[in-house]
Amino acid sequence: MKSFIFSALATVSVMFSNALSAQVIELTPADPQPKGLKTGLAVVYAVNDRSVRNLHPAQRRIERFGEPGTPLPGLNFPDKGKGAPVMTSGRAELVGAEVTGYIKFPSAGVYGVEFYTNDGAQIWISGQTVGKIDGITACASAGRPQVNVPKAGWYDIKVLYFQKEGTACFESEWTPPGGKRQLIPDSAFGYK
Repeated sequence: MKSFIFSALATVSVMFSNALSAQVIELTPADPQPKGLKTGLAVVYAVNDRSVRNLHPAQRRIERFGEPGTPLPGLNFPDKGKGAPVMTSGRAELVGAEVTGYIKFPSAGVYGVEFYTNDGAQIWISGQTVGKIDGITACASAGRPQVNVPKAGWYDIKVLYFQKEGTACFESEWTPPGGKRQLIPDSAFGYK
């Protein structure tokens, strides 16, 4: 019976991931378009306890104990091994983060976006989920959706992230219309 339940849960998870990857997600530009942004993203950190194993308790800890951290230069933090600090937190383990700001798409069209995370994360652009892993994982893709950008400019972005123990990563990539897959440059992110 347990194996049937785990099989069913795995199937639902794969279906969600495939659905997220298969459809084109419609984005809405920030209105009004922000001016005078600083390069990077704002972040609030909270220290998690060892019981945090998914996004909901990580969000609760951020709401209760979160404190602003050193802004992120962008969203590219590769796995640097055990003991390396998580993002700009200065901590190597038990970190929750809420990242907010804007992402600038240089032209209109359909982009492929992909985010890699260790451990869990949910990523929203224009309030639309564009990636999600709700649990403990090695550095893995949170989905590979396509997003329709109706016009060049700034779009709201938010990330809820947690890292339990061991190593950590959070990386972002996009494929611009007619272009090649690449890391999203730090210059594409801004915050107030």
